[in-house]
Formats: sequence, C-alpha cells, structure tokens
Amino acid sequence: MNQDTVLEVKNLQVSFYTDLGETQAVKDAEFTLEKGDFFGIVGESGSGKSVTTKTILRLGPKNCKVKGGEILFHGKDILKMNDSELRSLRGKEIAMIFQDSLSALNPVYRVGNKMVELIRRNNGVSREEARRQALDLLKAVGITDAENSLRSYPHELSGGMRQRVMIAMAMSSHPQVLIADEPTTALDVTIQAQILHLLLDLQKKTGMSIILITHDLGVVAQTCRKVAVMCGGYVVESGTVEEIFLEPVHPYTKALIASMPKVGGGAFEQFLERDLSEHSESLCPFLNRCKYAQDICENSLPPCSEIGPGHLVRCHLCGKGAGDGRKENSNE
Repeated sequence: MNQDTVLEVKNLQVSFYTDLGETQAVKDAEFTLEKGDFFGIVGESGSGKSVTTKTILRLGPKNCKVKGGEILFHGKDILKMNDSELRSLRGKEIAMIFQDSLSALNPVYRVGNKMVELIRRNNGVSREEARRQALDLLKAVGITDAENSLRSYPHELSGGMRQRVMIAMAMSSHPQVLIADEPTTALDVTIQAQILHLLLDLQKKTGMSIILITHDLGVVAQTCRKVAVMCGGYVVESGTVEEIFLEPVHPYTKALIASMPKVGGGAFEQFLERDLSEHSESLCPFLNRCKYAQDICENSLPPCSEIGPGHLVRCHLCGKGAGDGRKENSNE
C-alpha cells in the first residue's frame, strides 16, 4: 500500500435481505483515497453510492450484509474491527455528514447540548472547554452569531446553517477522512456554493481527505480531484476529473455527461431498452441502455481494465466502440 493511501476499498459486495429475497446493492466496488484528496463518487439514484460509503463506517441496517471484500484504513480492515475499535474510528478518525441535516440533528435538543456532548466524548475535555470549542467551530464554519446558534433548536436554523453545524460537529475531532453524503441537497444554489467552498477551505487548511457523494456532476467538477462513477452497484469508471470529463470512456459516464444542462438546451439522449436474460444481474449494469452493446456484453461481465495511469474502466468495448467515441463529448 502506498504510504499516502488513507483508505482502500477492495472488491466490496453488499446485499440487502427482505421478504422478497436478496438485493445486491454493491457489487465488486473498488477505489482508493489518498491523503489530502478530494474524491467524488457519482451516479444516479440507486447506483450504490451511499451504501458503499455508509459501509465504510458499518452503518448499514440490520438487513444489510457485507458479503465480501475489504475496507482498509491505513492497512487495517474495518470490516474485521470489533465494537471498541469501531467506536474509536467513527466520528474520530472518519466522520460523516448526511444530506438531511434536520433528521441528523436531534429535534428535542439544542444545538449546543449535542455539540458539547460530542466534543466531550471525542476529546475528553470539561464541559466549559467543550462549549468554548463548540463556539470556535461554529465560527470556523462561517456562523457569525455562534452564541445564539448554540442556544437554538435545529428547526430554528436555516438549512444552510444546519449543514454548517453538521460540518462543525464532524470537524470537532479533527478526522483524517470526512464523508459528505449529498451535503448540498435541498439547498438553494447560493448556499450550495457556500457549503462547497467551506469544504474546500477546510480540506486545504487541515489536510484531511474528503469523499463527496453526489449525483451532480457540476459539483464534482468544482471540487474534486478524482472521481469514481457508479452504476448498478459497480464502479464502472474512475480517474481524475479531467479524464472523466474530457475523455470519458464508459458509455454510462458519457450518458451522465450528456445529461448535464447546456446553454441553448438540446434534446436528451434516448436510450435503448433490451430484454435481458435471467442472468442479467451478472452482466454490465448499463447493458439494457447501452447503444454500444455487442454480443460479448450479453454473455459476460466486463473486467476492470486500466487504460491509463489510474484511469480504470469496466467495459468490454474500451478501446473499441466506447473508446473510439471520446470526441463526441468534447467541445470540438
């Protein structure tokens, strides 16, 4: 493992079990997070983004089971940690902020009560010192009236202020990794920009690594250095932001980029719909919508290939139909 590697997800497989049977949410997902990286995970709803990242902290519900793979934090497998080790990891070494700040904050407690409780538990300081740290953290995330915010209940704060509180709480133990799950969802455009700039500023000041989960490619382009594209539980393409946006290879990545709003409008691409066999679960997750699909695609799952340094693609046709179409997404 590279000495700069903080987190490594290898061949992760996660399933949910209900009365209707097993649903595979994550299938053989892989990515690497380096120290000080701003890493994006993108994909449509149901692609496995949030399940993958919540599994890093083993936050899945009771009917969720990890069927295989490894999640290595500085070389140690999180999936094999005992309860004591997990408690030391969660919120301290790896913190997470969720998209619905109103649900994440307890509505019957004032913001200050929860922040002081969290800081005392993580940092082992007195109540007075914890309150002082809470005030400093709120000011650091751009809340000017920190005293009043500490005395407020969550519903008395705006969505943007609640998200800032969540970021302050996540930063209270100086984590090495911060996972941000759709942190700008339901916020207006101006507040979204403020939250993204705040995360970038904190990342630069602290040197922590950030994983940003989103369906918004525009957000990724503004913030991230590397990105993994997920579809149907698989990471179908990963690389630098420049590679993904300027030289996309996987047809699904191309479709995501083509769906971004453009000046002057334009029609959305119409996808094919194929009738797949009962074994389609073990095939490419984009097969039924892919205009490049050939016979080989209907017979086997494509391997993950490295087509350039760090640029990985899971597609039978990389270098053929999909690879030859790079220029169609350029600005030429």
